[in-house]
Amino acid sequence: MSSQGMEQGMRQNMVATAAMQMFMRTLQATNTELAQIASQAIAANPALEELPPPHRDESDEGDERGGRDRAADRTRHDASGENDTPSLDRAATQRHSAFLENISEPVTLAEHLSEQVRQSALPAPLAELCLQLIDRLDHRGYFSETREQTERELRASRPLFERALATLQDLDPAGVGAFSLQESLILQLLRADEGDSLAMRLLRERWDDLVRHRYAEAARALGESEEAVAGAARRIARLNPDPGSIFNRAEEHVITPDLIVRLENGQPVVQLTNEGLPRLGLSAAYRDMLAERADDTDLRRYLSRCFREGRELIKAISDRQQTILSVAQAIVRRQKPFFTDGPAALRPLRMEDIAQDTGLHLSTVSRAAKGKYLQCDHGVYELRRFFTAALPAGNEGESVSAGAVQARLRELIRSEDPRKPLSDAKLEAALAAEGISVARRTIAKYREQLHILPASLRRRN
Repeated sequence: MSSQGMEQGMRQNMVATAAMQMFMRTLQATNTELAQIASQAIAANPALEELPPPHRDESDEGDERGGRDRAADRTRHDASGENDTPSLDRAATQRHSAFLENISEPVTLAEHLSEQVRQSALPAPLAELCLQLIDRLDHRGYFSETREQTERELRASRPLFERALATLQDLDPAGVGAFSLQESLILQLLRADEGDSLAMRLLRERWDDLVRHRYAEAARALGESEEAVAGAARRIARLNPDPGSIFNRAEEHVITPDLIVRLENGQPVVQLTNEGLPRLGLSAAYRDMLAERADDTDLRRYLSRCFREGRELIKAISDRQQTILSVAQAIVRRQKPFFTDGPAALRPLRMEDIAQDTGLHLSTVSRAAKGKYLQCDHGVYELRRFFTAALPAGNEGESVSAGAVQARLRELIRSEDPRKPLSDAKLEAALAAEGISVARRTIAKYREQLHILPASLRRRN
């Protein structure tokens, strides 16, 4: 191959890599974040412009064409001569600056953690795995799946997974990256250099006694006085069970769903809402300038790059929407009973299943599901809500999802007699009577995840 051919091939590879990076960036962004990406691109790229909102009496296709024509006519009028170019630049700059000033995006927990990873100068594989782990945290800073399921789905080696997890758990705020409330509290004590304290022993060795306030039993088992154990419990009570709470204000807004699921003839049908999605087009004025000043090599090179980057962003947004729709459609097909019968019918589902159904990479499915919301008759849910582990159930070898068990636990506790609340043992028996075999320890874990107190603390006279 000639050197010219090799150089051309390298340029094509670089363009393809840049386009893929742009797609991944838009895919993992929420609609709010995507609007910010678009506004920054408009401010930096004169070939990009924001199209007007669609008219209600126009079809989507006709409106997009009409919007582009109106934008083109407006731009041609403003740039009727060469000498008008500076005024066009000033007007565009002013419009872009005003657009940027109206956007004030608070920092979320995921952004805060990701920024720490990027500033840590970690090896690339370790940093990438840390970012993937951050993607799997909920708004409280906890993992929603088990450690085993998380490790399996990420397909990383055990040493790399353990190192990435330890790195994440060492970030600020203390307590993030835990798989349970108990682990989060332990991480916070370790951060406070209290690894050898009585509070740590109480957390590690007598967790059940702690949550049930059985201080006398814990004291006997630990060889300490009841007063000392009570003091250790008070120390633990000062820890933060919700380490991500300081960032939750950033997410306190009305959620605009990305997708809507409607039942049509008993079948769930998925549609994109496109609410809040930036509508971008390419500037006709700068296209005309590119044609009229073809002899200006520097200008032609600059504008060609601007148009290429503009097309890449427009295509990335279009591909993002199609990817989100494909993932949502696959989820809805797998979770059809949820939409027809309710949350208790949620089935076990892994991200690998959706990756296989759609032909997408697992990391692409993860990015498409995070921060994207679906509205249906039962409420508004993040797409990640539909991924849940399987538990054994019944004598027929069938399985039930952890999410369905949690939904049933919530219903049982909601309908209990407040004077005689159901203990974990009674909840275990109630589920067993329905053919669902769940260990008592698992019930306690799910109850904690649902922020439901033990029976002894739910009792009302």
